[in-house]
Amino acid sequence: MAKDLASSFDRIIYLFQGGGALGAYQVGVFKALHENGYLPDWMIGTSIGAINSAIVAGNKPEKRIEKLEGFWNSISTKLPAMPDTLNNIVMERWHHFVSAQMTAWFGQPGFFRPRWWNPWWSLQSTVDKLSYYDTSELRETLLRYVDFDLINQKKVRLSIGSVRVATGELVYFDNTKIEITPEHVMASGALPPGFPAVCIDNAMYWDGGVHSNTQVNLLFKEDEPIRSLCFMVHLFDSYGTRPITMDGIYKRQKDISYSSHHHQFITAYGMVQNLRHAIRVLSENMPEEKLNSAELKELIELGHSGVIHLARFHYKGKLSDLSSKDYEFSLSSVMEHIKNGCEDAARTLRKPPWEEVLPEDIGLVVYELSDDPATDHQI
Repeated sequence: MAKDLASSFDRIIYLFQGGGALGAYQVGVFKALHENGYLPDWMIGTSIGAINSAIVAGNKPEKRIEKLEGFWNSISTKLPAMPDTLNNIVMERWHHFVSAQMTAWFGQPGFFRPRWWNPWWSLQSTVDKLSYYDTSELRETLLRYVDFDLINQKKVRLSIGSVRVATGELVYFDNTKIEITPEHVMASGALPPGFPAVCIDNAMYWDGGVHSNTQVNLLFKEDEPIRSLCFMVHLFDSYGTRPITMDGIYKRQKDISYSSHHHQFITAYGMVQNLRHAIRVLSENMPEEKLNSAELKELIELGHSGVIHLARFHYKGKLSDLSSKDYEFSLSSVMEHIKNGCEDAARTLRKPPWEEVLPEDIGLVVYELSDDPATDHQI
């Protein structure tokens, strides 16, 4: 059934947000959807989402899950897991805290390592060296898990967001326009001040999340009159409860900052998308003489857009999560994130909302695949 539903769309898109260690949740969502026939035509990612996207685009379908899981296993911290019989939130938080502190002190294998010198001691340096951690070993890890020759064969479109340091401009590295290298993926994940900028063609680039953590706007720049299904996987939740601890303050601030105000973006772009779609519907019902009118031709051109079905998953987390959840890379947490992503996607696939027949005059349909948001009085 899922394969039939997938084939009813002209294009399947995955849009992955940044979020460090929480990116393992995207692997779970992708795994469940991929195994049910939702094979990607286009991957869009930022930061850790760009790494996950590159692994998908840079491997053949039968190897994608294996490579994704292999990458996450290789960069995780191998701490002893909490006993299953011990359901104690204090102990869970202690486990998260210890794991995150190990990351802060020692980095992650194959990903980043702390610099031996304090960058604050530098009176004059360059942005590709001013950071707390060195990410040079990530290049070799990417080469181990990503076939960049396959990416550049363009069988799956790959678009990853980055920011040019000198101009603050949001830039997309797209394999339909340029040749993608490990440096492009590393640039998308170069979040300052932790990670250094990456130099590409004599320009310096930072993490795309500095500008926007979710590159949803890229969807609405396409002019193809086709039917698309996009799975958006968020890692930070703009909704939440009021904090009752100082760590809760930091966690809530981070969630709000990196959720990218997706509701406002989707609402704004959705109005434009629906308007463009309405123009196309109207033009298809206009008399021939009107279609050839020079006065209306330019207006009709604006209607060259298709219908986008946007299915949004997001990581909800646990009560034991700390503000350090995005750099808590313990293997047990990584595996739990993957499991949660699988379960959320599998639950949705039991009755996919995108199988419903919709009116022809709608250009954007949004499916919120999450719990109801918390209200302000909930604490």
